[in-house]
Amino acid sequence: MYLFKIMKKQLNSILTAALLSLTACTNLEPNIYSYITIDELMESADVTSGYILSPVYGQMRWFYEDRSVWDLYELGTDAWVIPINTDGGWNDEGIWQRLNKHQWLTTDPHFKEVWGHLWYGINTCCNRVLYQLESSGVELSPRTVAEVKVARAHYYYHLLSLFGNVPIETEYNVPEGYLPETKTRKEVYDFVVREIRENMDYLPEERTYSTFNKWAAKHMLARVYLNAESWLGAEYASKRDSTMILCDEIIASGKYSLDKDFSKPFSLDNNTSNEVIFSIPYDETSAVDGHPILHCIYAKTMHYQCAPIYNAASAGYNGLRANPQYVEEVWDAEEDPKTHNLIPGTDVDKRYSKTYLMGQQYDMVTGDSLFFYNHKKPYNHINYISSVTAADEYDGYRFAKYEIKVGQKWETDQDWTVYRYTETLLMKAECLLRKGDAQGAADILNDVRKRSFPESAPERILTAEQISAVGTVDGVSIKYAEFLNEIGRELCGEGMRREQLLRFDNVYLRGSWWAHDASNSEHLKLFPIPQDERITNPKLKQNDGYAQ
Repeated sequence: MYLFKIMKKQLNSILTAALLSLTACTNLEPNIYSYITIDELMESADVTSGYILSPVYGQMRWFYEDRSVWDLYELGTDAWVIPINTDGGWNDEGIWQRLNKHQWLTTDPHFKEVWGHLWYGINTCCNRVLYQLESSGVELSPRTVAEVKVARAHYYYHLLSLFGNVPIETEYNVPEGYLPETKTRKEVYDFVVREIRENMDYLPEERTYSTFNKWAAKHMLARVYLNAESWLGAEYASKRDSTMILCDEIIASGKYSLDKDFSKPFSLDNNTSNEVIFSIPYDETSAVDGHPILHCIYAKTMHYQCAPIYNAASAGYNGLRANPQYVEEVWDAEEDPKTHNLIPGTDVDKRYSKTYLMGQQYDMVTGDSLFFYNHKKPYNHINYISSVTAADEYDGYRFAKYEIKVGQKWETDQDWTVYRYTETLLMKAECLLRKGDAQGAADILNDVRKRSFPESAPERILTAEQISAVGTVDGVSIKYAEFLNEIGRELCGEGMRREQLLRFDNVYLRGSWWAHDASNSEHLKLFPIPQDERITNPKLKQNDGYAQ
């Protein structure tokens, strides 16, 4: 019996222990938080798998913290913004403004934080685990080795997408003074593809809980192939054929299906969702001081006084807001021009109100309306932000796709869904559309859309003509504009928007949206290698377009 049979709280407990033990992994004389012999380790398959793999997966819990992987995929796009508040909150020396405007610096902390967490996962968690086990003489199962290598490819996938040209390191035991050298983005791409392809068939075919199985690996590889053209050039457009093959294999497996409710993959019990292919577990009951939380779904976006909405023990930091232009242009709903609020009954697409916190807020216990300013200003989130440098505290819809637990402490109490079956279907639809089969793409899109619309609603169905037409997104005329809008609605806030905008006629650089003018600089397709890392390792080459 392997880790996928361990219940959620058991797995979270293992991850908690692993994260504590990793705090000293880079020290020559680490503190020992717990001790287990090889014999004890090998007594039980559950224990063996848990201890071997827990650091590998545990590090992923930082992906959705503050200044994290999520920030680099979603902020700086048309979907989200963090303005400076009138009280000066979220100024942070301008780092969020620069990210929004595509005027970032090589010294900005996002890049150092993300780089550090990804490399820690690769070297200290994956490479170290493989090295220690090989050195111990423990006979490793092909599955365990494959799982570590596919997880390592997952870390590398993010380096490939965000930074492009990075070292490739597979050895932990390196000579003193060794410094890794930068590899080209193509070399990193080839490595990621090879690692997944060579190892995915050793993974189990049955559904697993928060660990990589064969289908999760195939889904990741499908996403890599789908983005290859935007990363490496037009000659990689044919890789979409491989994306479609992989998606068809996942579909044919019969292991996953669409949930009846769009919100199920983001619910408190999303570990039971039929859609979730791979997730990262979080659980407030097993959390300890210093543990990561799902920052973007509560602390980063909710208002300082939001606790009564959920009868919660903690409030938010009043930062992340939906970009008003995006809400207005992408979602099929009407606003009252006087109040900047949704007109009741116009949100035919139920995903709208299930994605954003909007309108007047109420006390969970008493049912009373909540107020700001000494009970004079209603606590009423509107689709309007007065200024990107001086936002009122109630301005902007908030990210509310993930269910908030009533009475929660501080940590969130559900898993983060990394790969879900809906994305598998939408990747196939995109490939069909680009191959000229607009009707096939529309059929898939509508299968996904139907659960979020009343049966009688004419908006329930998108036609082949609609999704294949040229249209305007963020002021740019592009092919497949409505298809881009649709995947933006379905996958909103799931950490994919940057890649979407790059794939569709480079809207990421060509587009203009609220508080953001088009940058039109090709080098901004990649983030800079953090300056501190280049000081530490002079062999690291800076990406083109940045100060060398």
